[in-house]
Amino acid sequence: MQGSQHKQTVISFGPFEADLQTQELTKQGIRLRLPGQSFQILKMLLERPGELVTREELHKALWPSETFVDFEHGVNAAVNRLRDALGDSADSPRYVETLPRRGYRFVAPVAPPNEAAASRAGLGRDEIEVGAVPWVRDRRLGAFALAGMAVAVSLLVLWLRHPPSPKITRYVQITNDSAAKVASLCCTVLVNDGSRLYFSEWPTTDSLVAQVSVAGGEPAPLTTPLKNVSVLDISHNRSQLLVRSQEGSALENPLWALPLSGGYARRLGNLLVTDANWSPDGQTIVYGKEQGVYLAKADGSESQKLATLGGIVTRPRWSPKGNVIRFTEHEVSSGLETLWEVSADGTNLHPLFPQVNERRDECCGAWTPDGNYFVFQSTRDGATNIWALRENNSFFRNIKTEATRLTDGPLNYFAPSPGPDDKKIFVTGVKQRGELMRYDYRSRQFVTYLSGISAEGLDFSNDGRWVVYVSYPDGTLWRSQVDGSRRLQLSNPPMRAGLPRLSPDGKQIAFAGSKPGGAWKIYLVAPEGGNPEQLISGGGSELDPSWSPDGKSLIFAESLWSRLPSIHLVNLQTRQVSKLRGSEGLFSPRWSPDGRFIIALSRDSMNLMLFDWTTQAWEELIHGQFVAYPAWSRNGKSIYFCDSMERGTPFYRVRIGDHKLERVASANLPRGLAWGPFGWWTGLTPDESPLLLRDTSVQEVYALNR
Repeated sequence: MQGSQHKQTVISFGPFEADLQTQELTKQGIRLRLPGQSFQILKMLLERPGELVTREELHKALWPSETFVDFEHGVNAAVNRLRDALGDSADSPRYVETLPRRGYRFVAPVAPPNEAAASRAGLGRDEIEVGAVPWVRDRRLGAFALAGMAVAVSLLVLWLRHPPSPKITRYVQITNDSAAKVASLCCTVLVNDGSRLYFSEWPTTDSLVAQVSVAGGEPAPLTTPLKNVSVLDISHNRSQLLVRSQEGSALENPLWALPLSGGYARRLGNLLVTDANWSPDGQTIVYGKEQGVYLAKADGSESQKLATLGGIVTRPRWSPKGNVIRFTEHEVSSGLETLWEVSADGTNLHPLFPQVNERRDECCGAWTPDGNYFVFQSTRDGATNIWALRENNSFFRNIKTEATRLTDGPLNYFAPSPGPDDKKIFVTGVKQRGELMRYDYRSRQFVTYLSGISAEGLDFSNDGRWVVYVSYPDGTLWRSQVDGSRRLQLSNPPMRAGLPRLSPDGKQIAFAGSKPGGAWKIYLVAPEGGNPEQLISGGGSELDPSWSPDGKSLIFAESLWSRLPSIHLVNLQTRQVSKLRGSEGLFSPRWSPDGRFIIALSRDSMNLMLFDWTTQAWEELIHGQFVAYPAWSRNGKSIYFCDSMERGTPFYRVRIGDHKLERVASANLPRGLAWGPFGWWTGLTPDESPLLLRDTSVQEVYALNR
């Protein structure tokens, strides 16, 4: 009797079977990992296929006896885990469809329990009815026995082909200094010599090399003559680090070998790299540049191109056998990152994972020392976690493997680095947060502004009553009055907004917006809300809009990492786009209040340029000093900016007439500014008080024990 009841609890759909009694989900006989709450959601959906299961029903079923303070996050996370197990997508659902703000619906065909049991046993419907004649029951028992033997053999073969998926049994916090470890284009690299970890930190605006015991403790700086150092790799004999020294905001920088036991840092040829990695035998360096992967000898000589890509190459990594290289391509227009693979001889270049309907943001992979797993970070639905891909090292080369998620909140986890014993994976755990601050000229210090909200990109209406901003780090566009009242959300996930600008009459907001897998584009939206309108069609990137004083035109820039960024103008009536004369290699444009001038930055942010519409010529205002987020004064006679690369984070003002430079404020924040999608944001209030977003994030190194 129990067997009959058990059969009737199994529901089939596609290649899956869900046993509602034992709460087990299997795919073609193989059991899948699915947490209890995710299975409960699946059960409710399967019991009512094709019908709406509301979020309220899920709340009552999953958390019936308590007030769950973060139900929205809880149900979203549970549904995401269910979709991962099913290999499903929210954008193109095969099984679980989202009905926005209402709930979910199961959309795949479902086999009733009796039919599911019959199909597994290979019997017809009549043969499983209660009261079947004895010889039919005997045949059913024989069929079950044969089916059981077949399943047992299949499971044995699959186990031999695929050892159990890796699991994280314990999280151990290694550092506790809160210093930034994730900045710029890529997050920090963690390398170890078996007893100590080495990595880059940003305690201020300058990076340094830090070291800490693999068991945990207080990080200590490693003495080096180099400035703004990024750790890239450690040699096979654990005697030296491979590092690059940052020069301004340049993307490609010099490569050095830094001894750990003292001695001089050694420049490796004339190589300029985005990232690099030593081969297992230490004889060759693979390094990345814009649009390419390169090889060179260990001393930096005899450089040669291995592969050509369309984006920026980072995180190249050799396989333990040295025959394969995997790396990350940063797509300039969208900012998404993709994992690629190429043979060491330059052949067989291809993405590591096949194309899927939902473009994923995946990067920063590394092999475990035994070569059995490739671990990497993947950002899905706004959360970044560590995943592991089992390598196909067995006799069964044609068996397709699937990645397994190793972490699941509450932090975002970046840059996995396997330990030397294959039992630990070191990662950086991050909880991003910032505090909005304004410079008070009376007290000569920065004070909390707008109740210290975590926001950036502030822009104010001409009458000083309204402000638009982007919440940090989720990138949602908001508007409110300057006292924080009448707050209204103007964009919705999964779109990410940035760099908003209010029109001179206050009736429109221009901003840069990016949808998953798409380029940054200019959008227009009313302060009262509505659907944002994309201004220009096409696939090119568009950033940093700035209004003409009459509100009839906008200027905007291309992505900083475009091959040759330029500044463009768009007529809002005709939508005709033209390039600003002589603007090649410039970005971050700002129109002057009187409409006569446009300012812009050189690609390395070391020069502030001024365009005069009257003379149609460019003039240099600042040369050889880092300039970030320039902003016009109200009278149009000066420009404020921040040198976020200088110690103390000073703010300056330069006059248009005589180019006189004056320091007006210094931040001197212990942990510096919060890093956003366009660097360290700074701004200006209507009374010309500097604004910044102070970093209050949690960024620590953790060990994940396998």
